[in-house]
Order: sequence, then structure tokens, then C-alpha cells
Amino acid sequence: MKKLKPTRLAVLISLAFSAPLLMAQQATDVGKINVEGQPGATDTGLIAQEDSPKTRSAVNRAFLDKLNPSTNAFQAIDLLPGVNTFSYDATGLFGGGIRVRGFAGDQMGLTINGAPVNDSGNFAVYPQEYTDTENLCEVFLTQGSTDTDAPHVGASGGNLGMVTCAPSDKFGMRGAISFGQLNYQRTYARLDTGKFGPSGAKAFVSYSKTSANKFKGPGGADREHIDIAAEVRPSADVFLSATLLYNNAINNNIRTLTNAQIAQFGRNFDFSNVPPQHLTPVAGTAQLETSPADGFYKFNINPFRNYLFTSKAEFKVNKDLTVSAEPYFWYGYGTGGSQLQLLSEGGTGTMATRVKDINGDGDTLDRVMTYGSSLTETNRPGVTFKANYRIANHNINVGYWTERAVHRQTGPRVTFDNAGNPSNLWLDNTAAYLLRTDGNPYQARDWKTISTGTSLYVQDSISLMQDKMSLQLGLRNSAIDRDFTNYANAGTFGAGRADLDYQIKRKYSKVLPSLGAKLNLDSQSSIFFNVAENFRAPSNFVLSNLLTGGTVVNGSLTGATMRNPVVGIETSTNFDYGYRLQNKDTTFSGSLFVVNFKDRIASSWDPVSLTSLDYNVGKVTMKGAELELGQKINPNFSVYGSLTYTQSQMKDDIKVNATLTEATAGKQMPDTPKVMAALALSYKQGPLFGLLTAKHTGKAFSTLVNDQSMDAYTVWNLSTGYKLPGTAFFKSPEIRLNIDNIANTEYKRINSPSGSSFTARALPLGTLAGSNPSYFIGAPRFASVTLRSDF
Repeated sequence: MKKLKPTRLAVLISLAFSAPLLMAQQATDVGKINVEGQPGATDTGLIAQEDSPKTRSAVNRAFLDKLNPSTNAFQAIDLLPGVNTFSYDATGLFGGGIRVRGFAGDQMGLTINGAPVNDSGNFAVYPQEYTDTENLCEVFLTQGSTDTDAPHVGASGGNLGMVTCAPSDKFGMRGAISFGQLNYQRTYARLDTGKFGPSGAKAFVSYSKTSANKFKGPGGADREHIDIAAEVRPSADVFLSATLLYNNAINNNIRTLTNAQIAQFGRNFDFSNVPPQHLTPVAGTAQLETSPADGFYKFNINPFRNYLFTSKAEFKVNKDLTVSAEPYFWYGYGTGGSQLQLLSEGGTGTMATRVKDINGDGDTLDRVMTYGSSLTETNRPGVTFKANYRIANHNINVGYWTERAVHRQTGPRVTFDNAGNPSNLWLDNTAAYLLRTDGNPYQARDWKTISTGTSLYVQDSISLMQDKMSLQLGLRNSAIDRDFTNYANAGTFGAGRADLDYQIKRKYSKVLPSLGAKLNLDSQSSIFFNVAENFRAPSNFVLSNLLTGGTVVNGSLTGATMRNPVVGIETSTNFDYGYRLQNKDTTFSGSLFVVNFKDRIASSWDPVSLTSLDYNVGKVTMKGAELELGQKINPNFSVYGSLTYTQSQMKDDIKVNATLTEATAGKQMPDTPKVMAALALSYKQGPLFGLLTAKHTGKAFSTLVNDQSMDAYTVWNLSTGYKLPGTAFFKSPEIRLNIDNIANTEYKRINSPSGSSFTARALPLGTLAGSNPSYFIGAPRFASVTLRSDF
């Protein structure tokens, strides 16, 4: 058996976890809270004193205030136990990925003020789209079990939630400017009304604008964001609140690379800055254009705009009963991926694939480069109704959640000129769309999905043994109805087969019980246990391109048959066993976890259809341990550490088709390091403050058969600042320096589609087909400065 060699960071973490034992003999004033006012090094903002009967971690304003202000939510929780997150760049503007206990972002539930924001079709998450960190009071994480009242149908893993700060009671303004390397610039302004009127209403509005260049290759990111929040309490028994966020962004993609490309071209290889050139149109002659091998950076962009409205109306019926309604509405519109697409005029397939004259030379003989992408537009209203009733030693919560998401996914094409300017950048002008020979717009895909999600739940929290013990019993029935329409389009299943219109409906549902228990051993320590079932419905795209076979007669496909979608729900059973110690100097939480998957969803290459398809890969077991410690060393220094060990093993081989089986049994799930460790040292004295952090991510595999991997790496970050003297106009001004990846560590992370899908193998082996995984290159050292003040 191979011995594990401890890393330097792992040794430091071990020493940090020993601190409570080493310092216990020195604690002489247990009942006194020091002048800083926060127990157990929770003043770092990286750990809270939890009371839940399940593993839960969070970061709050004290930590968020020290980060680069454009940091996204995934970056904010990077140091927490169980979290394996990766940002495409240091600013957070370009997005990133996350895994927790091996759960991908599209296997977890993500909420903002209680409203779900996972993609309604494939449950993907895009952290750069959501919030400004200055307006967040908490980002919390339940590592394994989804909360009983969580509004999710795609979460076989835990929850990640963002909570907006309430408006201030007092009138005030705040402004901040940031600048740094890569032409990084950011402005932020916020106005709080303070309480006004007889009901004490209050509100805030904030605006930010951020831009930066890519750290490799041409291009950058530009983002505008608005947050609005308001709340009012008309009486002691009524509370009303609402928030609105708006986000408008466009960024160039950062090119991912295979190992072979890294070896040949280097880590900084990226898209070309030379616009592709069209051939001169000549009537009666076929102009056959080819896409440039290195693409074009302006045609690798992600324009996206979205807004989210959330609200809450809470009524206290009597001293024991409280009811509430929480309606929300999400809208999203955008494209992504590569926009440089080849399109042939004319065509011999169905009407869905025949295209009119593109280059205007009067014939339909040409193959022309066009601008196009996968376009998605979502309208998503929903509401959650809740009731909380206290009787004797019971606290009973009952609720119902429902939403109706209309998800429109198309793939239009437009023209572009030789300067690289498309006729419609956002693909939102239908008049610019290229047309088929039947006069309808050409679409690479043309789908409409109506997803109706529901969840009915009840949870009873029972206090026993004079509040020394608590039980939490939960039951929810979650379901999603997919109404999927596939309109005639040029998308294919197999070579040269164009799909016609069809409609298919599927319902996925599961009854999900949960049980939690917590026992207080004394005033400072407790143990807890939790078991819960979760489920994830398949993505909507498993219902697309189901027609196969048939022949084309006069432009129409006849004799085709429809495949039955074989992907079913993914379920997991999560167990947590934990211990907590919480006093004035120490906050510690340790847990053991076991996750049993049934029919876990992953993807594999099918050599028959020549495409990558989703499959239920069978049973997967994940087990491990998570430790988290906050330790106050003295009034000036606090230390935080987390340590994660995860063993994730597939139990079954993947049966790709009738003749092909991939040997995945006994293999580790990809992108799931066995060891991760984090460390943070916080300092403050007078006007000076600082935070030094480090995150170690262990070796992880890149494929289902474990034939390619990513090396371990450690990244160090620094935040330090100085609170300047205030004036009559500038109240509490400060200057802050942030340096990410101080040591300029080189590393890479796999590009898996938001999450749960991986290639089976890296390279073809005999008759088995595979594809080389592509990787995002870790961002180099990045420094920025922020000036901020209240007014």
C-alpha cells in the first residue's frame, strides 16, 4: 500500500487543529467575550457557530469585505471544507466551476434569497452572473444533504445559498473604486435611504461596473450590475421585503487546452486575434470556406443578461403560528461557446437543413463561415408558501413550492464582415437570421421546454431532554414535469439525419425522507447525525434528437423511429456524523460522511452515434471526513483551517451500448481529489488588517476510467488594508491590496460541462473510442487595489 506523503500545508492544518488542545490549558476566562466581540475566531468571517443537525459552513461580511470586490460566490467559499472550486481567472468575471464532496454545481441547489437560480434545463450554474459581494451578508453551504424546504429538483447534493444584506436603518452612501493588473477597473456605489415613513420602510440601490482583460490571449470581460432591496414592517405581525438584481455582461472565453496542446503551444495558447476572411463571391462557382484552426477571439464570447426578483410576505397569525409567501421571477437571455460556424448553402437533406444564398452571389453552391451560437432564453416564475407552527416541544414547518420555467433554446446563424463584426452580436434580432429555403430561420437546434417543478414538504423539529437533545424529521415529495417540443432543425442524431417536430412529456418525482439529531454533551460541545435522500432529474436535452433512421423524400424525413430516452433520475442517500466544540476562543466542527449514489448520471462516447451521451453509470459511493476550525490566538490574530478527505468510488462498469462496456468499476470519480486543505491567518490591530490564505487541492482524475489526471497544487492569496482617518465627508475610508496566487503557481483544472459529465477515456484504445479532456489553465499572479469609503 502506497504511503501518503503529507504536504506542507497539510502539516500546517494539522497543527492548526491541534491548537485547541494546546491552548486549552491557557484558557482562564471561559465566560468572557473579548473586546472584538466574536467568539471562536468567527471574526475571520470564515466559520460560524452552527446549531444544525447536519454539516453546514458559511462565510459572512467579515470575510467578504477582505476579498477582491468582483469575487464571485464560488471563490468566496473556496476555503470551506468539502469545497473544490475553480475560477477561470482571478477577478471572478469569467465564471468557474465547483464540486462539493464530488457533487458538481449542476448536482447542487443554488439559491439567492431562497429563489433557485440553477439553469431550469440542465441545472448548470454560472457564478459570475448573480451578485455583488458588497451586498451579501452570507454565503452558506450544506455539504451533503439538501434542506427539506429547498426549492430544488436537480440537487442530489447539498445547497449553496446567497443572502442579501438588509437595507441599513440609517441614511448613507458608499462608494468604491478598484484598479489593478490586466486593466482591471471597477466602480461601485450604493445609496441607503434609512428608515422613513410611519412603518419604518427602508431600501437600498447599488450599481457597479467592472471590466478586465483576459490573462492570456486577446479579449476581456465587461459587466454591469444593479441590486435593489426594500423592506417594511407595517405592524409587529407583518413583514414585507423584496429584492431585484440585474446583470448585463459580455466576456470573451478563455481557451481550454488538451495536454497535447499545452506541450506543443504552451500554457498561454489562446484564440487568434485575426478576423477570418470570406472568399470573394463568384456566381456559378462554389466558394468552400474553412474555419481558421485557432478560431477568433471575438467569436468566442458569452453575452448574457439576467434579472431576478424575490419577495417575501410574512404574517404572524398568533404567538404560535407564522405563515409566509415568497414569490420570485427569473429571466435570463444569452449565448455561449464558439460563434464561428460553417454553413453550406442549398443542401440535399430535409427542409430543416437547406439554406438560402448566404454570400449573395446568386447561387446555392457555397460553404460560408457564419456567426451563430446556442441561444437560451428563460422565463421562470415561482412561489413558495410556508407555515411554521409551535406546539409544546414541536416546531412544525409545512410548505409548498411550485414554478413554471419556459426554456427556449435555439441555434440561429447570422453573417459577419471581414473586420469580424457580426450583423447581430446578441442574436436577438430575428430579421438578421439566415433563412432556410422554405423561408424559415435556420436553427442548429430548436427546442422549447416547459418545466413545472413542485415540492410539498413537512418538517418537525422536536426538543427533548430539557433542550439537550433535538430531533428533526423531514419528508418532501419533489417532482418535475418536462414538456419538451423539438421543432424541425438541423441538429443531428447520427450523420445526416435531421429531426422533425415532435413533442414528448416526462415526469420525474421522488419521496425524500430525512432524519437529523443533535445532542448537547455540555454547554460547549455537541454531536449530531443526519441522513437524507436527494434526487436529480435528468437534463432536458436527453429528450432532444430522439428520431433515428428513415429516408429523405422531397425534403421530408419519412419512416423515422423515436428512441426512448433511457436516462432516469439520479438519487443519493447522504449520511453525516459530526462533533462540534464552540466556546469563546475555539469553534470546531468535524464530520464523517457517506454518500451512496444510485444511477449517477455521467456521459460517455458512443461510437455508434458518434456523439457523447448521458448515461446512468450505476452505483457510486463517496465517503470521507471534513474538519473545520476557527481559533482566536489573541485579540490581534485568528486562524482558520479546513481539511477534507474524500474517497469516491464507482461500483459498476458503464454499459455504453449493446456491445461496448467501459471498465469503470473500482475507479475514482473524476475531479474529486482525495485530499484538500485550507488555511487562513487573520490579523488586525488599530487601522491595519490583513488576511493570508492558502488552498491545497490534491491530485484528481480527468476521465471515468482514470487514464488521465491533474497534479496537486497549492495557491496562496493575500489581502491587506489600512483604515484611513475619517473626515466630515469621508466616513471610515480604507485602502486595500489584494494579491491572488502570490507564488504564481501553475496548475490546471478540467473543463467538464458545468459539472457531472466526463469523457469515459482520454484516448482511443483498440475498438473503444474516447476524447482528450481539455483543461482551463490556472490564472497567474494578480494584484488589485481598492479605495472605499462611506459618505
